[in-house]
Amino acid sequence: MFVHTTARNLPDQRTLVAAFGGQLGTAENPVTGWAHALAELHRQRQLDPLAAAGIDCRRAELVATLDNWVVEHVPHRQATAHIHAQSVGATIDRMAAAHVHASHLLYTAEQVSDARVHAAWYRLALIADEWTDLLLGAARERVRGRRPA
Repeated sequence: MFVHTTARNLPDQRTLVAAFGGQLGTAENPVTGWAHALAELHRQRQLDPLAAAGIDCRRAELVATLDNWVVEHVPHRQATAHIHAQSVGATIDRMAAAHVHASHLLYTAEQVSDARVHAAWYRLALIADEWTDLLLGAARERVRGRRPA
């Protein structure tokens, strides 16, 4: 599913989470392919912390690629100016990191009710809400000091 309001070319949070988990064909939209690649890089970073520098360089390249894609494919009108003002790639990268961390804790914690598991999924939900706000323009309203009704 893609949001059809201000940024019809960008996937919604559910689609991104599916891409992070490998539950989505990444050919549907290049953004979902890059989102999946970012999640895979975060998984590699967990498994091989000594390779972090190289992995982080590749992540930075993907973030730049995402941001450049947005500039080229999301119409730059007043309704989408807030998207161009924020790093879409960095937001997706943070969301991918949170998803990988939460999934890892879910599968490795002794009990699913562990407070760390809950905190990790809550953090993912917060970033996913930021993503939705970014797509719907609510982030711009928060900058002005008002929360949307």
